Amino acid sequence: MRPATHPIRRLAYGVFLLALPFILSNCASHQSPAVRALTPAELSTLQALHDYMPHPEKVHAPEQIPDERLEILGNMALENRNFQSSLVSYLQVLKDHPQRYDLHYKVGVIFLMTGKLEAAQKELALVLVHRPKMLKAHEALGVVFLEEKQYTQAIDEFQYVLTQAPERAQTHHLLGVAYLESGRPERAVYELRKATILAPRHLSSFITLALAYMKQKDYPRATATLKQAQALAPDNKKVNRLLGQALASQKKYPQALAAFMKAGDEAEAYNNIGVYYFMDGQYAEAARCFQHALEVRPVFYQEAKRNLQRALEKLQETRQNGT
Repeated sequence: MRPATHPIRRLAYGVFLLALPFILSNCASHQSPAVRALTPAELSTLQALHDYMPHPEKVHAPEQIPDERLEILGNMALENRNFQSSLVSYLQVLKDHPQRYDLHYKVGVIFLMTGKLEAAQKELALVLVHRPKMLKAHEALGVVFLEEKQYTQAIDEFQYVLTQAPERAQTHHLLGVAYLESGRPERAVYELRKATILAPRHLSSFITLALAYMKQKDYPRATATLKQAQALAPDNKKVNRLLGQALASQKKYPQALAAFMKAGDEAEAYNNIGVYYFMDGQYAEAARCFQHALEVRPVFYQEAKRNLQRALEKLQETRQNGT
């Protein structure tokens, strides 16, 4: 028995998707650009590339193309998230110009975005040997460490960036995620609150901040934060699902059900709210919710049926015990 999947388990992968707009911007700029979430189409493209990435040694760029033209082609491909073509072009340029550390950085980012973490770490480390103050390289390396669950190293990289650029909202967000994933929600709250102040329309920071509050079981603050997120994206399913969880954890069941209804279909909403009634020992109400979920959608997933059976068993036990 469980409500909808808790999104905290997907933070590690989502975080380097979040970093993509920064990665694609000019490498020489150290100013913090605006942040945005990826579109469903971009996420699908990234997932497809994550599943398959040919080894660069097996791919050959067209011959007789000047390096300047190859770099332009690589930049265009990278802007369009065509990582394979971009990688081919950059590697060809690097054969003739191995000291182009701006291109080594982009190659490292491509490896990062396609899940080649060891290769990404090597490229980014090479860049930082020669450009130790390149903030984007430190940030990207921090994301590599975050993906590898090396939280201490990730935190060190993000903290270094913030000593040089304390108003960098993206890095505050990433540092908050690193703290949350490493089991320090109180530190995560501090960083994520900064991120929401610096980037007040950045939805992911509000969602992650709410998760940090929920980790602390501070459901009133989680609810307030999620309502801010809801104002930015009223129909966002993740926001409404988390809002339902936060409200249900405070036993505000009617409001929670309304939020769950916005997060999914009616059957799923009733199953989710039934779980919270069950955990609260309200077995009759839980059974009614599970039954309603099955009536709304008879072919509903088997979980609702199992939940109903468990609720009825518990209800019978309590009646037999006279409680």
